[in-house]
Amino acid sequence: FPGVCFASTRCATVEPGQTWELSPFCGRSTCVKPEGEETGHLLELVEDCGPLPKPNPKCKLSEKTNKTASFPDCCPIFECEDGVALEYPEIPTVAPPSEEKKDAKA
Repeated sequence: FPGVCFASTRCATVEPGQTWELSPFCGRSTCVKPEGEETGHLLELVEDCGPLPKPNPKCKLSEKTNKTASFPDCCPIFECEDGVALEYPEIPTVAPPSEEKKDAKA
């Protein structure tokens, strides 16, 4: 689909700069043209609630969570006992590409 993004959750095309909800998932996507990109490629910028916290018996999913609301109001809300903090898993990141190693010729 040249010049547009394809929103698979809506089975529709979307113009650059437009945003759409990812229901039934809790998230939002935006069709973006990368800065300095002149090849016509478009990207889908996806926003979501992030990783769920590690299980903790002293914390529970709040009844205030509204799974049918628009993003970000659909994200889970947790309630913990006093003094208890949620822990989140470490998310591995991809290292930026390194410069090509130069030949070590003497």
